[in-house]
Amino acid sequence: MNSIPLLAPTPADRAAGAVALEQAVQTALDGLGPAGAVTLVVNDPQRHTSTAAVLGRLAGPLKARRLRALVATGTHGFDGPARRTFAREVLSALPFQQVAWHDCRSEDLAAIPGPVPWRGHPWLLDDDYALLAIGSCELHYFAGITGAHKTLTVGCAHHDDIEANHAQALAEASRPGWLAGNPVHEGIAGMLAGLEARRDCLAIDLLQVGPEVAAASAGRPLAALEVLAGQVRRAYLRRIDQPADALVLHVEGVLGRSFYQADKAIKNSEWAVRDGGCLVLDAPCPEGVGQSHFMELLREAPTWASAEELLRRRGYRLGDHKAVRLRRLTDRRGVRVFALCEGLSDEELAVLGFERCADVWSALDAAGLDVVRDRIYRVADAACVAVEAGAL
Repeated sequence: MNSIPLLAPTPADRAAGAVALEQAVQTALDGLGPAGAVTLVVNDPQRHTSTAAVLGRLAGPLKARRLRALVATGTHGFDGPARRTFAREVLSALPFQQVAWHDCRSEDLAAIPGPVPWRGHPWLLDDDYALLAIGSCELHYFAGITGAHKTLTVGCAHHDDIEANHAQALAEASRPGWLAGNPVHEGIAGMLAGLEARRDCLAIDLLQVGPEVAAASAGRPLAALEVLAGQVRRAYLRRIDQPADALVLHVEGVLGRSFYQADKAIKNSEWAVRDGGCLVLDAPCPEGVGQSHFMELLREAPTWASAEELLRRRGYRLGDHKAVRLRRLTDRRGVRVFALCEGLSDEELAVLGFERCADVWSALDAAGLDVVRDRIYRVADAACVAVEAGAL
């Protein structure tokens, strides 16, 4: 396997990250000033934000204030044990008087007018509490780059508003690392503009490589994002001079436990493989497909044309972008996807349009590719790293 070039994230400078985190926390504290009550908006357990590291540094300065935590779940759901584990491992650093888990279908969400009107958790608009969001800036396969700006909006919005935003994930400009011209990001910015027109919003953003903090920023949400955006691209975006014949996508850890999460590896780098090329997804997926609503569309629509027609007939539903983009990849573009995924059944692979392989070498052989002759790359941490092809 060492004969295939490896594309990997840039390791974190732990010392520099620690200094940046301390500075970001102090900037946020300066922004809060003497506010006697603070709502902290934090990412849910599906995001790997080092929230506890931030809360631990806020504990001393904030412990005498009235505090509450809003867990920004978006459309995700969590049972009692998962919530208790999160409270113990993440939230316990601060003495929160109240903790709320966002419910995207609640009837109590508040209307937030603006360039993109939406409904959000009522705590966002409570002027009795200062508002501080903690996010992590990562490449996102259709939102460009995540961060506290997304935590405050999509993380706390009504299901229908999230669905309307995510429908733009089908646009070709909705790609990892892209912000300008990305309709998903611009929609989120429009949602945030409405919230900021009503009240001040503060953010702490982290750039992590695995659990390690490599950099941090603080300030207004989009300003904090802008500080880290270039560093995120340098850490996680890899460029090759021309489209690859094959990419071998390695996904381990939490993101490799289900196809729903491991699919991010495919979405991150799908545009870096040539039409008619191949991808090899190396992810164990012991939990199988995971959240599987997108599989319904794949079962109904075996081709890209039929998937597009289905969307025109019944409209977009949340998650459809995962299915339609897979059909565009394998059917319209003719990219073969080989799966080294023990946890996926033969039936599931057939629905996805994938081929099972015993190992990477057998997949490359089946595709008629040679590691000496052809442009083949391995991608480490592929659900976080994205590959782009061509000149800047």
